[in-house]
Amino acid sequence: MIRQIKYIFNQHLALSIAVIITLAVYSKFLFFGHISWDDPDMVFKNKAVQTFDLKSLFTDHYVGNYIPVTMFFHAIAWFLFGNNDWGHHLVNILFHVINGILVYQAGKRIFKNETASTFASVVFLLHPLQVESVGWISELKNILSTTFYLLALISYLNYSQSGRVKYYIFCFLFFILGCFSKSSVVVFPLVLIVLDLFLKNKFEPKQLLNKIPLLIISIIVGLINMKTQTADLFINYSHAFPYPQRIGFAGFALVKYMLLFLVPAKLSVIYPYPAVKTTVFITGYILITATLILLFLFAKKKNYNWIFIILFVILNLALVLQFVPFGEVLYADRYMYIPMIGFGWIIGILLSRIKIPSKFITLAFILIFSLLTFSRSGVWSSAISLYEDIIRKYPDQFIALNSAGVESMFINNDEKALEYLNRAIKAAPQNYKGYYNRGLLYIKNNKPELAIKSFNQTLDLYEYSKAYVGRASAYYMLNDFPKAINDATHVLSSEPNNIKAHFILGNCYNDMNKLNEAMAEYNKCIELNPDEAEYYFKRAIVYGKKQDFQSCLNDLNLCLKLNSNYIEAYYWRGVAKVNQRLNPCEDFKIAAQNNFQPAVNAFNKYCR
Repeated sequence: MIRQIKYIFNQHLALSIAVIITLAVYSKFLFFGHISWDDPDMVFKNKAVQTFDLKSLFTDHYVGNYIPVTMFFHAIAWFLFGNNDWGHHLVNILFHVINGILVYQAGKRIFKNETASTFASVVFLLHPLQVESVGWISELKNILSTTFYLLALISYLNYSQSGRVKYYIFCFLFFILGCFSKSSVVVFPLVLIVLDLFLKNKFEPKQLLNKIPLLIISIIVGLINMKTQTADLFINYSHAFPYPQRIGFAGFALVKYMLLFLVPAKLSVIYPYPAVKTTVFITGYILITATLILLFLFAKKKNYNWIFIILFVILNLALVLQFVPFGEVLYADRYMYIPMIGFGWIIGILLSRIKIPSKFITLAFILIFSLLTFSRSGVWSSAISLYEDIIRKYPDQFIALNSAGVESMFINNDEKALEYLNRAIKAAPQNYKGYYNRGLLYIKNNKPELAIKSFNQTLDLYEYSKAYVGRASAYYMLNDFPKAINDATHVLSSEPNNIKAHFILGNCYNDMNKLNEAMAEYNKCIELNPDEAEYYFKRAIVYGKKQDFQSCLNDLNLCLKLNSNYIEAYYWRGVAKVNQRLNPCEDFKIAAQNNFQPAVNAFNKYCR
């Protein structure tokens, strides 16, 4: 075994070193947490993942994506590692390394050029543009889909060279798994058409026949994901520019991708959408024109290898060039994950043609890329450091400012949170989310009047149900029960299962001593989410008011089973025990030791 490892290491020195350094560089992420963008919805607050609910994983869509295979792997990771962030990061890292090895295998099969295949693998593994895909737990969809993409590509090469049907079946199956890991894999059949042109050095119409089943799958998956993107409001009509402008923007994005590859400086998770300027469109059209001229010249000279590589890059970027507008950005580091392979092939082929020993150049690139990637990965140490990195580079970026405000609020740095949210509102006064999050901050800081003002500003811009719930909470804090009930009821008229609205109604009715109505609302909350301790606590209080102390005691037991740190519940369980003529002292003692004054008084009264 050791002899085999030594043989592999000696035969593939640069690749072996790249793999080892990749593992070393990305091991930093094993000490990082997850971020608040997508990770909670995809994994850490996703009950389908945590309970391994296969039906939901394969029928629901998540954050605008129908990706059942990726969600299945998230569920496996949760089963193995639970909510330990390091385990989920480890999954991404290992699949990234596997992909690097597959890139080498695919390149070797296609070009039969050791330097090109090795260099492409090195670039793929260690280029700092890849940090976003590897470090962001939610981007498992990007990494996993690439694994299946490359396995399908290698299977097709086996089929093309041997003609054996089993390899075509493998290609078809891996392609389906890729599509249901991330929908961007739907471009794969088009890549195969270009690959055939390169392998055969000519175009034959019969070569299209074996692509038809793949194209059918592509169309189906594309339609499904267009529907989910629309349903989850990821189609961004503010970027639905006229098509001549979209073409210019697409060309400009390609320019930026080339520059980011060549000079990976000032990298960011978000790059602001460029202004609608003539220079942007001229740049874009120049790049598109130059690319078309290059393709024509290469076709004329029958340099099909360069045609294949150029089209490989373009096809794998085509879906993210905003011809169909979605999201907030024109270009992003994570969109380069597969196209990076093509850029690596270009440099690798050029390196193989110079007289300097390619191994030394490759090792030099390994060193440079590893240092850049190690440095870049540091900003992912926490969500707040990531958002602040964006803000340092783009001070008026609303999404980053808003997210930094929310994250600062979450870590109880409320003064900084208010600063970020005010800056977010100033940067984008027509975006309702800044006002909404500021309203939540005011509620947290017991400033209901200011919260109501912020929620009103939200609702002036957008009929946002969460703002009604927030305003209802603020009215409840002011004991303005009619207005709180009115807002909560308004939300429930369109969202009958809005648990927060039901909870506010329950609290209002409880304080108004409308106990039956309060009980009905708390029952509904528990029906919708039986794992929330506070719902049982509140219902226990209603039972206590109704003199049903046994039911009160039962609910307090359930509350403390779900949250053993719910100090107030210990006190009220002691009260219930007093009324049941049971010994309350242990409960009063626990609450008193946590400085809950009513429990101190009760302990002195009943237990001294």
